[in-house]
Amino acid sequence: MEKPIIAVIQHKIIVTKTLDELLTYFHRFLRIAKTKGSQLALFPEYSGLAVGIPMFPGWRNALLKEAAAPKRGILPKLKSMLAGGAANVMRADLKKALLMTLQEMPESLYDVYISVFADLAQQYDMTIVAGSLYFYDVETASIRHASFVFGPDGSLLGRHDQVATDAVTLDAVQLGPGWTPIDTPVGRIGLLFGYEVLYPEPARALAYQGAEMLLTLAATKRPATYHKIRQAALARCQENQLYGAAAFLVGEDPFATPDAPPFLGRSAIFAPLEFTPRFTGVMTELGSVQAEGVITAEWDYPALRELWETSDTPIRKRMPLEQVGLLAQVYGRALPLASSSEPLPAPTDEAARTALLQVEEAEPVEETRIAAPEEDIPIIAPILPTEPPIIALDAPETPSDEDGEGDVLLDRSGEPEPSPEQKETPEPELKTPDAGDATEDDLV
Repeated sequence: MEKPIIAVIQHKIIVTKTLDELLTYFHRFLRIAKTKGSQLALFPEYSGLAVGIPMFPGWRNALLKEAAAPKRGILPKLKSMLAGGAANVMRADLKKALLMTLQEMPESLYDVYISVFADLAQQYDMTIVAGSLYFYDVETASIRHASFVFGPDGSLLGRHDQVATDAVTLDAVQLGPGWTPIDTPVGRIGLLFGYEVLYPEPARALAYQGAEMLLTLAATKRPATYHKIRQAALARCQENQLYGAAAFLVGEDPFATPDAPPFLGRSAIFAPLEFTPRFTGVMTELGSVQAEGVITAEWDYPALRELWETSDTPIRKRMPLEQVGLLAQVYGRALPLASSSEPLPAPTDEAARTALLQVEEAEPVEETRIAAPEEDIPIIAPILPTEPPIIALDAPETPSDEDGEGDVLLDRSGEPEPSPEQKETPEPELKTPDAGDATEDDLV
C-alpha cells in the first residue's frame, strides 16, 4: 500500500453496563475514520480497559454505573451522590479493580478484548491498533500490559508488551522482551508506549528492523508529561525519517477519586519535516487537550523513499548498524540496571538490514507535503488552510481575549505561541469548537 490514510482516535474511558454500549461508543469514531478512507486506526493507551468494565465485580460496577449515569430531579441526584461516595470509599483506584478482575477471571478479559477489536477490524475492513490493557498471559503465567494489532480480516497480527515501565504501571506486570515491528497491510508498524518513546533507542531499534512508522499510545494526567511524550514522539520520527502518530487518552479517570486530574493530551500525526508546512513535522493535531476526536492524514511511502535517497541529511543511509551494540556498553557504565543486559546485536535478518538501505524507484515528487484533501471533509470543527482534517466530537469552549489572542496551549508546531512582535505573518486562528458543535446525531 503506497499511500495509506491513517486515523488517530482520541477518546475517554467510559463506564458502560454492557459491551453493546461500548461498541456503540467505538462505532462513533470508526465510522468517521472509515468515511475519510482510513486503512489504519490507532487507539490510545489503556483504552482497551473499557472492555473489562462490564465484567468488574457486581457491587463495584453497579456503584460506578449509578454514579456516572446522568440524573434529573432531586431524588435521583441524591442517589447518584450517595453511590458516587460509596464507590470512592469501597474501591480505591483502577489498579485494585483490575487486579480483582484478573484474579477472579484471568482469561475472560483477554478473550473479550480480542473478540471486540477483531470484530471491529473486520467490520470496518481496517487495520486496528487497539488500545492497551492488562491481561493474564497464559503462556508465561504472568500479567502483561500490551497493545494488539488486528488485520482487516479480524486476524491477530501481533502485539507489543510494555518494556519500559512508568510510575502508574502495575507492580505485578511482567515486562516484554523488546521491540519488534509488526507486519500489516499498511506497512511495518513499530509500537511504543508513552514512557518508552522518551528513550531514543527503542525507536532506533525498530527502524533497524525495517519499521515504516512509529505509533505511540499514551495516557497521562500531567501537562508536563504530555508535552514530553508529544515532543519525544515527534523527535523519534525525525531521527529515523519515518512517519508516526501519537494517540492520547483524555477525560476523567472513572476509577479515580473525583479530585484526581483527568487524562489529557492532543493526539497528532507526524511526518519528516520536509513533508509538513513550516517544517514543523506535524501533519495534523487535535485542537484541545480534553476533546474527543478523530484526525486523519495520508502517508506517501514513495515520497518517503525518495527523501531517504535525496535528503541532505541521509540519516537512514548512514545508520551505524554494526555499532548499535555499543549503546548497551555505554549504558552499562552509567546505569546499574543496564549491566545485567546483553548488548543489542546488529540485525541478522537480511530483509531488515536492507530495508533501511535500499531505496525503491519513485516518480519525482513535485510537492512533498502530504495531506488528505479538504474539499470532501464534513466540517464539524474549523480546519486551518492547508492542514489535514480535524474532527472534534466534544470539546470544551476555549476562553479568549477580546483581541483574539487568548490563552494558547500550543500552536501547530507544538511550541509556545509567539508574541505578535515575533510573528512574521498572521496565522489563522484555530478555534476549539463548543461542546454543542457536534452531537451524537452528527456522527450517525
